[in-house]
Amino acid sequence: MKWFLIIVLITVIMIIARAISEQYKEKYDFYYNLKDFLNQFKINLSFSQSKIKEFLDKINSKKQFKIFIDEYKNFLSYGKFDLSKIKILEDDEKTELTKIINNIGKYNAKNEMLQVDAFMVSIDSKLEKAKQDKQKLCPLILKLSLLFAIALSILLI
Repeated sequence: MKWFLIIVLITVIMIIARAISEQYKEKYDFYYNLKDFLNQFKINLSFSQSKIKEFLDKINSKKQFKIFIDEYKNFLSYGKFDLSKIKILEDDEKTELTKIINNIGKYNAKNEMLQVDAFMVSIDSKLEKAKQDKQKLCPLILKLSLLFAIALSILLI
C-alpha cells in the first residue's frame, strides 16, 4: 500500500509539473503563430488584399491562438476585444496586443505595412524570449519536480 501511494504521489507531482511546463510551450506557440499571422497579413495586404474577415476565416489555429483569432473576429464585428481568456499572457503583453489589433486596418496599405513591420520587431523579441524560456524552464521544471517527488517519497518511506 505504501508503494502504491508513493507511485501515485510521484505521478501527481509529475502531472502538475507537466501542466506548468506546458504553459511555456503554449506561450512560444502563441507568439510563433502570431508572427506567422502577421506575415500572412502582410502577404494578404501586398497581393490579394482580401477583407480582414475573409482573411481570418482562412487561418487554421489551435489552443490559445484560436482564442486570439476568435476575439479578433468579435472585435471586427462588435468592436469589443478581450484577451482575458488567454491565460498564458501577462497584462503588459495583453495591452501591447490590444494596441496592435486596434491599429490593424486603420491605415492605407503602405502605412499598414510599416505598422506590421514595427509590430514584427516587438513580436520577434517576445518570440525569442518565449523560446529561451521554453528551452530552459521546461526541462528544469520537470527535473526539479522529479527530484522533489523522489525526496518526498524517501521521507515517506
